[in-house]
Amino acid sequence: MKKSNKIIVAVVIVAVLVAAIAFRLINNKKEIKAKVYQPDVSTAVAVQVDTVKSGEFDSNISYTGSFSPNREVIIGSETSGKVIAADIKEGASLKSGQLIAQLDAGLISAQLQSAQASYDRAVNTLNRYQQALSGVTQLQLDNAKTDVLTSKAQIDQLKKQIRQFTIVAPFNGIVTSKDFDLGTIVSPGMKMVTLTDISSLKLEINVPEKNISQFKLGQTADINTDIRPGSYLKGKVEVIGSKADASHNFAIKMLVPNSDLSLKSGMYGTVVIHNNVISQALTIPRSALIGSSLKPQVYVLENGMAKLRNIQTGDGNETRIKVVSGLKSGELVAAGGLVNLTNGTKVSIVK
Repeated sequence: MKKSNKIIVAVVIVAVLVAAIAFRLINNKKEIKAKVYQPDVSTAVAVQVDTVKSGEFDSNISYTGSFSPNREVIIGSETSGKVIAADIKEGASLKSGQLIAQLDAGLISAQLQSAQASYDRAVNTLNRYQQALSGVTQLQLDNAKTDVLTSKAQIDQLKKQIRQFTIVAPFNGIVTSKDFDLGTIVSPGMKMVTLTDISSLKLEINVPEKNISQFKLGQTADINTDIRPGSYLKGKVEVIGSKADASHNFAIKMLVPNSDLSLKSGMYGTVVIHNNVISQALTIPRSALIGSSLKPQVYVLENGMAKLRNIQTGDGNETRIKVVSGLKSGELVAAGGLVNLTNGTKVSIVK
């Protein structure tokens, strides 16, 4: 075959391959497009609506967070040994200093007795040397003093080791987990119990930067909980975050007394900041808001269609939020069924 013919064949093969690839890509694109949801703007979407209202507005602001223990520690052993006494159960309430576990300290106790005997012998020797009128050199006297000090140091060290064989609660709390039993061989650093103090709890909330000025260190605030509906607890601001998160919220931690232990770690609490009533404020329901805190938007109903509109918001409460600009009193905004809405979608109003 001539060289020119080979070139022609190669070109034809390449062209066929390119055409096949292009055909496949076009088909894939059609398949993907067919699978993607395409809203039908000609079909009316059922939505719930609310009227933009002008009137007195209670701008109490609330922030919900969860409770965490005031103190919680994992208690382990500082030494190795066998548990020979343990009379606590998971869920038990412990007092500060109460026994958690006693390890077998028999060997160390025997060493302590031996060290005590050596100390007594060294003290007696030193007393004899000091009372002797002659025959005792200064070197012997110095060695006797050294023996006394060495024996005393050994006793102190052994007593400290013996104390490590008795594991006690460092503060009042509840045993929330127990990982040992009678006869367990423990080692240094091994987790034995988790002790949790819920006599007071910490409530952490996230507050937007525009509202952070409402909180001061030492300030008290009302806290509402599901287990005490209609009855406020008092919390004290202990920590105000110095760095915002990605959403420009600041973490605030409040200390809440819990003397009757009715509140539990992990429960929800709501901090309520009571503000003055604002007269003639324009408001919409919170459920109508979409977009972000930096660019709030709503769907306004115009001629049977949903129109996306940028607005500017102000303070709010649990259910409604103040509108500074972008809406007029009496306009209708979509407050439910927003998931299927796009700008210009036809809508039908349902109750």
